[in-house]
Amino acid sequence: MQVVEYLRENIASGAWEQASKIPSEVDLMSTLGVSRGSIKKAISKLVDEGLLEQIQGKGTYVKSKDISFPLTEGLISFSESLSEQGLSFETSILDCKVCKCDEDISKHLGIAEGSNYLHLERVRSVEGEPVMFIENNINMALVPGIETADFVNEGLFAIIERLSGHQIEYSKTSFVAKLADTQRANALGLSTQSPLLQQLQTVYLDNDSAIEYARVWLKSSRFQLGTVFQRRH
Repeated sequence: MQVVEYLRENIASGAWEQASKIPSEVDLMSTLGVSRGSIKKAISKLVDEGLLEQIQGKGTYVKSKDISFPLTEGLISFSESLSEQGLSFETSILDCKVCKCDEDISKHLGIAEGSNYLHLERVRSVEGEPVMFIENNINMALVPGIETADFVNEGLFAIIERLSGHQIEYSKTSFVAKLADTQRANALGLSTQSPLLQQLQTVYLDNDSAIEYARVWLKSSRFQLGTVFQRRH
């Protein structure tokens, strides 16, 4: 069996799980009875194909599959998107507190400076790997009782619609490239200054009230954003 076929079969069969470290070059040489050069060449080919990734100082790992986030299928939350893809995920609450809004939060939520809002920080992990740091800033006046909601077991959009009595209608969203600061890097298991994709989003109810302003830091190595463009005629 060729080295490339051996590596690919172990990945495809699940013998080597996603994000797991594969055997060392020395171990593969012993198992397959081939030279280090043959091992290196095969690994390099599968790195180019996106099946393996090499982490300096750590070794070679099976690359985790990208998480898709479609941009053309209407407004859905990340948790809804993950569920639709059949991915198992967990949410950890880092902080949940009532704050007085400053000028920036006031501008995005359309409320007076000094008004109360709920500040929520969470980390979402997909199949055991932390992939996003989520910071939500919520207009409490429109969702009575939200400070006691169960953000681990119920999605934020579902909570907002249940407590507000309104449907979420639309959002204004942008994406920017960022480098991880210490807080985000530690939460996502990355080195400081690692590349992240940041989503900035203001969400509106069906009465045009701004209900939530979010800053979401996405592990750029795991996410694939997709859309469809139609040519103007």
